Amino acid sequence: MKNVILAGNATTAQILGSYLVHDKRYKITGLTVDDEFLQSGGIDGLDSLAFSTLLKTRPPEEFSVIMAMGYNDINRSRESMFNRLKKAGYRIESYIHPDAKVYTGHALGEGCVVLPSAVIEPHVRVGANSMVWANATLAHHCTVAENCWVASGATISGNATVKRNCFVGVNATVVNDVTVDEYCIIGAGALITRNTKPSSVHLARSGEEHRFPSQDYVKFTGF
Repeated sequence: MKNVILAGNATTAQILGSYLVHDKRYKITGLTVDDEFLQSGGIDGLDSLAFSTLLKTRPPEEFSVIMAMGYNDINRSRESMFNRLKKAGYRIESYIHPDAKVYTGHALGEGCVVLPSAVIEPHVRVGANSMVWANATLAHHCTVAENCWVASGATISGNATVKRNCFVGVNATVVNDVTVDEYCIIGAGALITRNTKPSSVHLARSGEEHRFPSQDYVKFTGF
């Protein structure tokens, strides 16, 4: 059993903590965040440790880290913590939930998190410090670079590429052979069929109110 620290103390840490207490591979020994966030979250029964004092109480020779932060600032906050922990000498664990299905022969990047019912098909590449949430699908030969967040139900299709520090929202789809450039935000339910520009935002508009009322809509569409 590995002694681990969760990097984070908010929603993502609470969810990962709930999974980890049932996983005999790991024992959570505390949480760590930057000093200014020490009082803003937490998990009952676990110590919250300021990053500035972490080396004194949880030395890297005895403890490793699982990244349990959200996607603030297009994953830049997560990236910053990851890099500082590495510089301090900590091993960043890649956490793969036992119910995830990982078939790629390529090693996942350091510090990845893959949650239940996610599917990572053969020949997929995943970069360091990326999150693959529950029920997401990374299809054959696709690439998800470092510091990315692929939300629940999202699909990255075959041979597609998602570059660094992207956010792909719930039930979004990136189709075959398409490249999502770095620092993009792909909103929930969005369908990406063409290459994107760096730092662009793509939101699904299907939830907007239709110009016809429902009674007229069914007349024209046969719904």
